[in-house]
Amino acid sequence: MKLKSTLALAATFVTITSVAQENILDMRENYNIGQTVTVTGVVTSDDNLGSVRYLQDATAGIAIYPGQDWSAWEATPQIGDSLSITGEITEYNGLLEVGPDLTAVEFFGAGTLPEPLEITPSQLGENLEGQLVRVNGVTFPLAGTFITGNNQYDFTSAGESGVIYVRTSNSLVGLELTGCEVDMLGIVSQFSFDGFGGYQLLPRGPVDLIPASALCYTSPVSQTNLATTSFTLSWTTDLACNGTVEYGLTEALGATASALADNTPSHFVNLEGLEPGTIYYARAVSTLEDGSSAVSTIRPYATVSESSGDIHVYFNGPVDHSVATDELALSLGTDMNDTVAAWIMSAQHTLDVAAYNLNDQTVEDAVNVAAANGVQIRWIYEGQNANIGLNSLDASVVTHPRTDGDGSGMHNKFIVGDADHADKAFVLTGSTNLTTGQLVSDLNNVIVLEDQSLARAYEIEFQEMWGAEGMEPNAANAKFGADKSWNTPVAFLVGGSPVELYFSPSDGTNAAILAEIEAANSNLEFALLTLTRDDLGDAIVELNQSFFVSPIGVIEQVNTTGSEFDNLISNGVQAYAHDVSGDCHHKYAIVDHSEVGSDPLVITGSHNWSSSAENVNDENTVIVHDARVANLYHQEFRAIVNAVTGNVDGLSNVGEPTWSLMPNPAREQVWLQGVQATDVVRVLDAGGRAVDVVRVRQGSAVQLELGRLKAGMYHVTVMSSNGVKASRRLAVQ
Repeated sequence: MKLKSTLALAATFVTITSVAQENILDMRENYNIGQTVTVTGVVTSDDNLGSVRYLQDATAGIAIYPGQDWSAWEATPQIGDSLSITGEITEYNGLLEVGPDLTAVEFFGAGTLPEPLEITPSQLGENLEGQLVRVNGVTFPLAGTFITGNNQYDFTSAGESGVIYVRTSNSLVGLELTGCEVDMLGIVSQFSFDGFGGYQLLPRGPVDLIPASALCYTSPVSQTNLATTSFTLSWTTDLACNGTVEYGLTEALGATASALADNTPSHFVNLEGLEPGTIYYARAVSTLEDGSSAVSTIRPYATVSESSGDIHVYFNGPVDHSVATDELALSLGTDMNDTVAAWIMSAQHTLDVAAYNLNDQTVEDAVNVAAANGVQIRWIYEGQNANIGLNSLDASVVTHPRTDGDGSGMHNKFIVGDADHADKAFVLTGSTNLTTGQLVSDLNNVIVLEDQSLARAYEIEFQEMWGAEGMEPNAANAKFGADKSWNTPVAFLVGGSPVELYFSPSDGTNAAILAEIEAANSNLEFALLTLTRDDLGDAIVELNQSFFVSPIGVIEQVNTTGSEFDNLISNGVQAYAHDVSGDCHHKYAIVDHSEVGSDPLVITGSHNWSSSAENVNDENTVIVHDARVANLYHQEFRAIVNAVTGNVDGLSNVGEPTWSLMPNPAREQVWLQGVQATDVVRVLDAGGRAVDVVRVRQGSAVQLELGRLKAGMYHVTVMSSNGVKASRRLAVQ
């Protein structure tokens, strides 16, 4: 937004009704928030952008907001309508608009749509806010992923980058983000808490993505066969063609490798002779017989390091060892800060810390010990927080804040040690802030991965926020929030286990979380501070309705605006409010912990399941595909469920059933087939409490009479004579 007024000045004009404006540009430049204006122009947007309409004349554009919808007026404006609107000037997160207090809407019939102004991404700015523009030669780094609503997606054009925003109402939602080079149309908009920056393009559905090449990528470029000195890049195209990969240690590339087969739509290129623990940059080049070609976005890819690959997991809350399959999870209690301090003091060369907040004396002392040992320490923090511990750090520790005031800001929680030394490199992350309350009182997890490749990827993200590669930050070059780009590898192999890495808001973290929820085959468990993303909540509900997976979760903030908690409960998901002492500050999910053959994994890091985390804050997320790690988190999760239900037994040792339950859903009766005569059958409600039902045994079957039960979700458990318990979810109608 660009206005001459301050809030105080705006208040002065609240009751003033202006004279007629000459045009939209006159309104934007010479009138203030709170004044009533009349603007006339042609509508350039439709329901793809929600109830907001954008109005443009020969001079400028403006957003028009009617409130929830246009039902109070003669009609709902459509693209091409000529309108006159009278209403009050307002601002919404930097976007100048007229409304929602509209006093007149007059339709004049069909108007002449303005020609889109051709621009490059760097020209997105206040002078174009509200106008229809065109950006040519656009590619999407996240091509091949499925578009979700209320999400941003980076794009590149002419060596510059920008961002589009897709609302849930947009017809792009659910489609695959195109791998074609496109000429893109859209409305210039803004979303910024302080009114500066945050400019984004709003495409109005698939029609605004116009293919600009005869050849399209029909999949993203994928990395497989990761090894210390090689890896494979593969992709597909819509036409048969020849494929090559250009690669190198910088984005200048320099080397070339050819695909294993020519004139095919499926391309596989092996890159060999590489260095261990190193990040390479590469792009795919696809060439038709006539010489025309299409190239992918340059992306970084990591080789496997020669580090130990050890993965350590720590919790400060109780754990339930009764569900351990091998290793017992570590509950450090009030000693979590000592463990974090020990990792800090283990560094011998460099430490890079991105921490939302610091006030723990034990951690501060450890940093000072490391500094005294000659370790070079750089520290990025959130400028809105007190961060009183920074005042206690050694003078050699160089610090740099994020100060734009957007959202939670620099919300990361990670420490990178000795990234350039394979035998010492580590990344420490998880959900905990470096404060005494978080380390001691609130439930948090810490995960440490000893891997040079991962550490070097975190270094890239750190230096993007630092603005430089050396010890001194460059504030003019530092990038936070939506200004960042997707410039880090995704795929790693840590100690033989696949690990994925995502940073927000540039890397499509929410889409990665959503994909893992939807891919669950046996289990989904989640422990979250907050869940306000509709798409994630709906995915959990849909999974619950599949009758193959019974999601179970614990959420701390169940009454916040937009919380999905009630949605989960009303749809039968076994979700609990964490209403016991200390906050559940976790941001983790466990998928398929009980099925080793079904890719057990853990999602953890600093990323809350919210739109602020996805689109505004600086966050980091790791997805660790490892059965051992999944079971360690499962042990802690079961302890949380036991605490919130007050049920130490209940569902704390649920195995895999070998018997069937039919019909399901059921009304009056349900049959269990395949249970033994010595098996003990129980029915539990959603809170894990036993309910009374009549049981009638007939051979290897047991009939349960359900007439006394209220409609809802239940668990039928069977305890065998050897103590093994198994459970199935039962829907009673």
